[in-house]
Amino acid sequence: MTATLTLDELLAFLNATIRAGEGICPGLRYDFYAQRDRYSVLLFYSILDHARSVAALADAQTYSAISIVTRSALDAYADIANLADHPRYWEHLDEVDASKWKPILERASRGGNPALRGLSESDLLTPGRRQFSQELKELRARGISALGAEERFQRAGLNNEYESMYSLLSAEVHNNISTLQSRYVEWNDERAWIVEQGASSEHGHHYERPCVLTMSEIVIRSAEKLLNLFGHGTAMLSEANQELARIWELAAAEDAHELSSN
Repeated sequence: MTATLTLDELLAFLNATIRAGEGICPGLRYDFYAQRDRYSVLLFYSILDHARSVAALADAQTYSAISIVTRSALDAYADIANLADHPRYWEHLDEVDASKWKPILERASRGGNPALRGLSESDLLTPGRRQFSQELKELRARGISALGAEERFQRAGLNNEYESMYSLLSAEVHNNISTLQSRYVEWNDERAWIVEQGASSEHGHHYERPCVLTMSEIVIRSAEKLLNLFGHGTAMLSEANQELARIWELAAAEDAHELSSN
C-alpha cells in the first residue's frame, strides 16, 4: 500500500522550514546599502511572511487563498534567484517599482479621485513624482526595462515552474471562471448546483497539499540562494533538504500509484 502524505504532515514540515529560514536571518552578513543585497533580504523576509500565512490558512482550513499566497511567493523566489545569478538584476526591480508609482502619482496630481486624496495633499507628492520620473529616465537610458513574468522565470532557470504551477495558480489569482466553477459547483449524475456559501466542491482542484509542499521548498531554495550570495555555508539546511527529498519520494510514489489505478 502506498502511503498518503496528509496535509497535517506537510504543514508540520512547512513549519519546520519556516523555523529553519528564520534561523538563518540573525547571522546574515550583507551590505545594506547595496541594492542587490538589500533587495534579496527584503524578498526573503516576504517569502517567510508568505510561508507563515500559508501555514495559518492551512491550520484554519481556509484553503482557497493558499494558492494565491503561494503564487506570490513563487514571484518573490524568481526575483531572489535572479538577484543571486545576475548582479545587475536589481535595476529591473527598480524599473518596475518606478513605473508603477509614476502614473499613480501623476493621477494624484490631477486631483478629483477621492481614493488618492491622501497622496494629492501630501508634501511628498511633488518630490516623489520628480524622483520616480528621473529614476525611470536614467534606467531606460541604460536600456533597463520591466521584465514580464515569463522572462523573469526563464532567466532564473525556472521555466518548468512557470509553465506548470505558476500558470495554474495564476488562474486562481485571477478568478478564472473554470477555477471558480471547479471550486464552487457540485454535481452528480442527475444535476449540478452551487455549494452552500463557505463550502467547496468535492470536485475542486484542492491545491492545498501541493501548495504547502511548494511553499516549503520555496523557503529552502530561497534560503540557499541567500546564503550562497552572502558567502555563507548551507549546512544548516541539510536536515530540511533531506526531509524534502524524502517527501518528494513519497509524493512521486503516490502519483505513480494513482496513475496505475486509473
